[in-house]
Amino acid sequence: MNIGDLEGSIINAIKDATKEAFSTMLMTELHADESFVKNEENVACDLISSLHFFNDKYMVKIALFCDAASACHIAGTMLGMEVSEVDVDVKDAMGEIVNMIAGGAKVKLESRMGELHLLTPWIISARNLKIPSRSDRKTGFIIDSQARFSWVMTKFSFDKGTFIVSVLPNEVPQNSADHSDKDINILQQEIANLKKENLTLRAKFKEVNMVV
Repeated sequence: MNIGDLEGSIINAIKDATKEAFSTMLMTELHADESFVKNEENVACDLISSLHFFNDKYMVKIALFCDAASACHIAGTMLGMEVSEVDVDVKDAMGEIVNMIAGGAKVKLESRMGELHLLTPWIISARNLKIPSRSDRKTGFIIDSQARFSWVMTKFSFDKGTFIVSVLPNEVPQNSADHSDKDINILQQEIANLKKENLTLRAKFKEVNMVV
């Protein structure tokens, strides 16, 4: 089954998992707008919390795009305390949120996609982060240069703010009919590339005290 056939199931699973995570862990009810497709150009926010889940055939990125005020409220609700600025606790909380969303979606999708594995979340925060298109590599940074599809975004709102949960589905390239070893090597290279990208982001944003 190709990733296009699975896209609707992936989007719905992540929508449901997002609502369930907020309802269960934060006692917060969310309203979800209709999903929309957007390329990487002009996506702006104050915090990005993201991770991948994958197996030998599929790789899907989930990213939560959030403004600082909404991130502080979400983290404060999780921690049971007043939070006024994006600090390490807020970043940790937002990493846990995207981890819960991905974990919930994983359970819902494994019957169709097979066993899936989660990578560790990474978080970037700064005022007015902007993600350029893949063709513009001179400014900002690329959130996923290997993407074959555009972001499928869903805007969620609650009484204290809004955020966007985005999905970027992809397939691990298939090089031959007898491809199991090659797929493993490709997947390992993808993971190595992600780790390298994280190190690059650490260095690039060190001046503004970012944690990835």
